[in-house]
Amino acid sequence: MPALLFYVSGHGYGHARRMTQVMGEILSRGPEWKIVVRTAAPPAVFQPLSPAMIQPSEIDCGMVEVDPLTIDPERTLTKLLDFMKQRDVIVSAEVDFVRRTRPELIVSDIPFLAGDVAERTEIRCLGISNFSWDWIYDELFSDNPFYQPISAQIRDAYLKFEYLLELPFGKIRPKVSIKQVPLIAPMRRRERDEILSQLGISSNDNRPRVIFGTRGGVSPQVLRTAAEQLPDMLLIFPHALPPDMPGNTICAELSPSLDFSDLLSMSDVVVSKLGYGIVSECVASRVRLVFPRRTGFVEDRITGSQMQAYVPIQEISRGDYFAGRWAHSIREVLNKPMPTATIDSTGAQVCAEHIIRFSQ
Repeated sequence: MPALLFYVSGHGYGHARRMTQVMGEILSRGPEWKIVVRTAAPPAVFQPLSPAMIQPSEIDCGMVEVDPLTIDPERTLTKLLDFMKQRDVIVSAEVDFVRRTRPELIVSDIPFLAGDVAERTEIRCLGISNFSWDWIYDELFSDNPFYQPISAQIRDAYLKFEYLLELPFGKIRPKVSIKQVPLIAPMRRRERDEILSQLGISSNDNRPRVIFGTRGGVSPQVLRTAAEQLPDMLLIFPHALPPDMPGNTICAELSPSLDFSDLLSMSDVVVSKLGYGIVSECVASRVRLVFPRRTGFVEDRITGSQMQAYVPIQEISRGDYFAGRWAHSIREVLNKPMPTATIDSTGAQVCAEHIIRFSQ
């Protein structure tokens, strides 16, 4: 039984959701494939994959967030320095695991230590990402003398990858062999009318639908204010709501039968941060985005500027965002024309084909 080992970053859920699409495509082409995932992300994020496929690992450092909109640079650097002190211990543990499981291929999105594991086990390693961690960290810590030797170590680890599948809207810094691939974006799994029926929305209800797409970070009062200021629109929240919300709100808690991608696909506007996962889904599903600016997320400069070629976006001030004053920004983005340009979003299929060919 051929085996594949995926190392998936636990920073945010976008990496997990993206690789779930790729792994699903691999299994659809050959159910004989055995896939094991090593990650700090919770197994539930990888649904509908079996939780038995997901195993805990601290192979990725990621970033430390104050809240969904703010990176803490000082704590992030401290965490990174401590992580690199444990580098040999982490790699040795993963080497032991690889030698027991004997995969044909290691796939990384995008922990750089996967390169060290690959070198020591002589297993080929392939990366998939829109960015490399050295680019993210270099932007934050380039003037810090404690970071300089770490930057070189990260790049050296990436250079041990045999090649890297580069997704749109990002930047890969190491001079590793690059193959560009289309966007990976989860798409709705069911018909539009079926989703509307489950939510109790009439197919004749023509109100613009707005979905809130950021995990946590705002109070129920903020959501209540936003709904009260948009009485002519329908606001959808993919989590529990207090009982006294206005009548134009819908609680659509996610479940195996209702995925976030289902909700997004039948919405007109998403209110969310500029995370790569949400950007990909908005572009693929042609859904407008209203976003508050984040601090410390250097990738936002690229994702924000490049996605405008495909869908309208509108920045909302932090003050308005956290006060629930969303109405003006939502109406602004709805008035913007939809660009005619589209983007290929078959990245999951293309990456799956690369992985299968590369592992044989």
